[in-house]
Amino acid sequence: MGEAMMKNIFIRFKAVWFAFSLILIVSGIISMTVNYRTKGATFNYGIDFTGGTSMMLSVDEAERAFIHSEKVPDALREKINVLIEGSAKTMGINHIQITMADRHYFLVRTSEMTARQLDQFTETLKEKLSGLKIVETDFIGASIVNELQKQAVTIIFVAIFLLLIYITLRFEFWAALAAIFALVHDTLITLGLTAMLGIQVDAAFVAAILTILGYSINDTIVIFDRIRENTQNMTDAFDAIAELSIWQTLTRSIYTVSTVLIVLVSIYFFGGTSLKDFSLVLIIGIFFGCYSSIFIASPLLVMFKKWSE
Repeated sequence: MGEAMMKNIFIRFKAVWFAFSLILIVSGIISMTVNYRTKGATFNYGIDFTGGTSMMLSVDEAERAFIHSEKVPDALREKINVLIEGSAKTMGINHIQITMADRHYFLVRTSEMTARQLDQFTETLKEKLSGLKIVETDFIGASIVNELQKQAVTIIFVAIFLLLIYITLRFEFWAALAAIFALVHDTLITLGLTAMLGIQVDAAFVAAILTILGYSINDTIVIFDRIRENTQNMTDAFDAIAELSIWQTLTRSIYTVSTVLIVLVSIYFFGGTSLKDFSLVLIIGIFFGCYSSIFIASPLLVMFKKWSE
């Protein structure tokens, strides 16, 4: 009896999995609302979505050698980060992003600065570190920001729409609908946790969301493919076939998500500051992408099939 119940947990207890997901989604929406009311923005938007100033800084030959010194590999990088952040904050610029580019250059993005502020900012940096040079400066205006926001939303919706068509053609409409619900589930939970954790939302974040959708749909298709195969060879009830199919693909799902998460966790802890937010979004999304394929998409398919009969 106990073993039979254990083998029937995915479909039989679907209300539990749905409730868990609903709690996470509602919590995320509440977090977004609180952020908007207290900070004026739903998310911690990066320069890509707020506009601002982008600068490429370089260091001289002596400092480059110091950067690559085996004894103190991160000393100068940390020093420059502190100098840049300190100089920006003294001028009232609190939104700043610093990344190491091509090992010899620093890419600095800040909230929008006037020409006078930019001159003052660069002069302050040069006083504190004479070897620092401004290679180029770009301004990200409101029109570019609006275009990036529209493109980001369009790309995500187009991707979901194309997936809906593909799964409908490969399986059936109900399978496509269940898979799309799972993708929306993954997106909402990832957005909610992003708002809760204060993860920066920029162009890389959009790339992470698309990667998550691709991973999640791949895992879902594997399960749906096994369900279709078992349906052709078995005469059992559809919910029993779906449950068996999940168990048959469960090991593969666990192994796949585990190997991906090991790499992403390694990137998060050892990949440097610039990759932390990107890898954390992928960790969240891919974990829940695997979860939704098993606990959301398949039970939803069973429900839709019963309603259509």
